Amino acid sequence: MNPSFQRHATVPPYTRDLASKDHIKWSAEFEVPAIGDDIVIRINNIGRARVVGYATHDGYLGVMSMPYHPPDWWIRQNGPASLENPSLAFGAEISPLTTQEGA
Repeated sequence: MNPSFQRHATVPPYTRDLASKDHIKWSAEFEVPAIGDDIVIRINNIGRARVVGYATHDGYLGVMSMPYHPPDWWIRQNGPASLENPSLAFGAEISPLTTQEGA
């Protein structure tokens, strides 16, 4: 296990100041999504996912999320998406779900 990776059940204290060396950084302009919220993982077209927790890695805060319909390559690389096998995505890699996307 990577010593710089740590899972969290709640959002730990963080800053949006990406130059900070003393605080965990959140890399998005929007608020950290809550557990149970749906998001869109934009990076690599992973798509819509449900937030199931939080993690920090190398000083950055990310959301642990379960993709609803991950691409085939993602399943081959990571296995089926589940609560035990969530995806870690950082603020700069995700978007909040908009009303249009939720429909």
